[in-house]
Amino acid sequence: MVTPTSAIGFILAAVWFILPAYAANMAPAIFYKFFGKYNFPIDFGRNLFDGKRIFGDGKTWNGLAVGMMAGSLVGYAQGSAFAGFVLGSGALFGDLVKSFFKRRLGFARGKMWFPFDQIDFILGAFLFYYLVFREFVLLYFIILLILTPVLHLLTNFIGFKIKLKKEPW
Repeated sequence: MVTPTSAIGFILAAVWFILPAYAANMAPAIFYKFFGKYNFPIDFGRNLFDGKRIFGDGKTWNGLAVGMMAGSLVGYAQGSAFAGFVLGSGALFGDLVKSFFKRRLGFARGKMWFPFDQIDFILGAFLFYYLVFREFVLLYFIILLILTPVLHLLTNFIGFKIKLKKEPW
């Protein structure tokens, strides 16, 4: 773990902490680019009582599995595969919850919902981490709520430019 001794140290420690969630959040998009034809929607293509998809085609079982594995692998490299699994699973859960509400509000797949598209996985990761470990680092949370939207938009733009994503957000 990075020892925070300055403002930069706190930022690096926060990013190091959340790295498994970042990996889990990015892995499904990368997987989809290379193996998209193997998608199996989590909602099995079904609609809710409102006639709208539960989550949509963008939330898949293989994306969920790949994301959890990516989070676990990054966590393993950091020294705790289980913490990586928890953060990665939480990140994916946060993304699912946000997608559920986007469908209810009528957002089309791929349309941006700022700032929720940028922080959903952070909220989910912190929630799961707290539920499992009973630990919450408020300063990391604040730093990441500020830093992550900027990083998220930047990495998505890069992903769009190198044709990993269909939208630049």
